[in-house]
Amino acid sequence: MNRQLPAIMLFDLDGTIIDSVPDIAVAVNAMRAESNMLPAAEDVVRSWVGQGLSVLMHRALTDDDGGVADAVDHKAAIAVFRRYYKDCCAQRTVVFEGGDALLSWLASTDVRVAIVTNKPTSFAVRIAEVLGIAAYCDLILGAEPDRALKPDPAALHEAVRHLGGGVAWMVGDTIFDRDAAIAAGIPFVGVQLEGNQGRNIGDVTTDDEPVFESLADLHAWLRGRIAE
Repeated sequence: MNRQLPAIMLFDLDGTIIDSVPDIAVAVNAMRAESNMLPAAEDVVRSWVGQGLSVLMHRALTDDDGGVADAVDHKAAIAVFRRYYKDCCAQRTVVFEGGDALLSWLASTDVRVAIVTNKPTSFAVRIAEVLGIAAYCDLILGAEPDRALKPDPAALHEAVRHLGGGVAWMVGDTIFDRDAAIAAGIPFVGVQLEGNQGRNIGDVTTDDEPVFESLADLHAWLRGRIAE
């Protein structure tokens, strides 16, 4: 990883810039209630998030990280979740401490910023707008029917192309973000902002892939690269 800032910084959203699990848990448990299931603890829902809505619904219907729900039930669960989540997606979701300062500072530099998330685009854009971080981003790419989810690198390549090309880094909190970065051929920067949820990104990164426990620390590190 070179000693200067890249032309482009790609950020994951959930678990990287925002803590969205409280609102996701509300919608998940509303879906479970309509399916005559007991509510899931918020920490359990937190462990299910990261691979997109489809996988989340399989996990929420089966209580199993690798579970596969009945196809009809799965389709219905997605519709129910979307109905509830559109009303609550920005009620208790917050930007992690230091996130606003980091993104506003990047917006003042020549670095182009994109959010690349497995969250459906409509939800990602709405949340970013309500929380005030959309103004700092040049692009928000979320899940769409014709866009492969991370760890596929397609969305990362699309973001870099859209922003005019150049050196890019990927910032994320899960192995799916890291695998997407590796597949895209770009450096990865890890953040571990939610404690160890059994998926500590530091456990899978190499010595030349920095990992930060706060966005303020990431911000300071980036500023330091300019000063060096």
